[in-house]
Amino acid sequence: LSMAGRRILLAVLLVVVQLAGGGVSASHVLELNNTNVDAALSHGVWLLEFYAPWCGYCRRLEPVYEEVAEELTDHFIKVGRVDGSAFKALSARFGVEGFPSIFHVNNGDVRKYKGERSKDALVQYATGDFAKQPVSFSPTFSPLGFLGRAFGQVLELSVALQEHYEKLRKHLKLSHPWALGLVALATAVIGSIMGIVISIIFPERDAPRPAAAARKRD
Repeated sequence: LSMAGRRILLAVLLVVVQLAGGGVSASHVLELNNTNVDAALSHGVWLLEFYAPWCGYCRRLEPVYEEVAEELTDHFIKVGRVDGSAFKALSARFGVEGFPSIFHVNNGDVRKYKGERSKDALVQYATGDFAKQPVSFSPTFSPLGFLGRAFGQVLELSVALQEHYEKLRKHLKLSHPWALGLVALATAVIGSIMGIVISIIFPERDAPRPAAAARKRD
């Protein structure tokens, strides 16, 4: 190549490198799912969003949420999100009723955000006093507590049965009534087992007798 040709080639290569470098930007928002969410949220402070790819509100929030995540790195607060449409059991476990839903998590304790979806509002909320935020879940039934995780396993099984119902029915060569009956039976058995476990771990206290209650009032 001539000297002019080499210069043109070098200029083109530089442009390509710049474009490639500019097109690759590391996101500060971590993608979580049903396999890593418990381990991730058990420690540290998090801002967590449940979204759906088809949700217009979620798409509008995405660049704002990325800016929030970038700013919160200076406060040692991690920012994550879960595709709630793909992980339905996880959404149900957190009580998600619509998208986007945002939660503040502090060492496994969960609060639900109900404010504006602006950058300033989200940053102020995430960096504020966690103890003063309204309680969203009781400690017993927190999504990240023992019962919350157990409930999550039941939900995962229920979703799996729904998604693979037809395959299981054909594999076992069952009619629809028999297959539905087995699904209902399995759900009832699992629910009963959970009820027994809950009653053992958290036994119900006996109600005070009338005489004892009268003596306390006296």
